[in-house]
Amino acid sequence: MDILYDHPRKLGIITNIEEPTWEDKGIKMPLIPGVIETLDKLKTLHKTKNDDYAGNYGPFFNFDFAEQVSSFFKDSRDRVYAVMIGIKLARLSVVLTKAPNHESVEDTFDDCILYMTIWKSDYMNRNKTPIRELVEKATLRETK
Repeated sequence: MDILYDHPRKLGIITNIEEPTWEDKGIKMPLIPGVIETLDKLKTLHKTKNDDYAGNYGPFFNFDFAEQVSSFFKDSRDRVYAVMIGIKLARLSVVLTKAPNHESVEDTFDDCILYMTIWKSDYMNRNKTPIRELVEKATLRETK
């Protein structure tokens, strides 16, 4: 007995329900509205997106490519950016040779530029010298 799909009355959770279960009526549990339609739409979306990101290189090309790009970075934060950019670079290697199904080639270039700009900003912010250290260095120079 799969308790996830059994009626609460049969499980003894709710005892004051007189309504017959779907099973009592001999009817299979109805599907949740919209689930099958959503999955059918996602099936099509997956196929066309995968064509843009992997092309003829295999279904996981963009992930394999991004993994290789990110492997050159030691800092975990930098690896995150490298993965994002690697996925877009993999997409460019596909859509520069064939018409894309979704976002344009220009959009992919813009995504790369934006990821690089965000990465630069984050890197500079993470690695800037704290004000306290700048003040200490300036104060030490003045007292010597």
